[in-house]
Amino acid sequence: MTAARQDAVPDGAFEGFRTGARATAIPSQFFTDVLPGIEDAAELRVTLYALYAITRPGSLPVMRASAVAAEEPLARAFAHHGGAKAVRAALEGAVARGVLRSLALEDGDLLVAVNTEAGRRLLDRVASGAETAPGGGVVVRLEPAGTPSRPAQVYEQEIGLLTPAVTAALAEAESKYPAGWIADAIRLAAVNNARSWRYAEAILRRWETEGRDDESAERSAGPSGSGRPPNPFDALIHRE
Repeated sequence: MTAARQDAVPDGAFEGFRTGARATAIPSQFFTDVLPGIEDAAELRVTLYALYAITRPGSLPVMRASAVAAEEPLARAFAHHGGAKAVRAALEGAVARGVLRSLALEDGDLLVAVNTEAGRRLLDRVASGAETAPGGGVVVRLEPAGTPSRPAQVYEQEIGLLTPAVTAALAEAESKYPAGWIADAIRLAAVNNARSWRYAEAILRRWETEGRDDESAERSAGPSGSGRPPNPFDALIHRE
């Protein structure tokens, strides 16, 4: 008797990956830090597809949410499960989880990029007008052009990678100071070539006690007309 083959592919089943097919690189952190927390199947499907679609070679690694939803595989998958609206909601979930970053456009669409250093920089360039959003469109501006709205985003842009300690310090600062103050203090620290949270925090403490009436002048001139921006640590140094 001839044994039946156990590797026969059922009708309609996926037949296997083709040799030489292009691979999509997904950071290992996704599987260790993100995947265990995703409970919604739609968010998982859309997140995985977005990681593939946004990073395809040949174009800027940023896409409109409407363009992601219109991609044939997703459109087919969600045709009877909420359509483009469900895809948009899942993308917003991925943004809230931190896998993606986004910019709102005035036409109601959303611009999304993978939350990597390159993706963040690209969105900053789009927000500042240095890059054009796919399909045109104007970024919704909650603040002056080119000004990131979140202190954490400003910190990453002006100083460097967020650490858990800095993240906690920023959260504490936001409970005491206006977000605009924190962002400006971080930028001033960068202008003074003192890129550290400790320096920015000293600026905030000085503004809290002395006010910010002359903050524009302090960016361009130091004490006694020296031309050097003032050092917020000067007040902490006790000279004999």
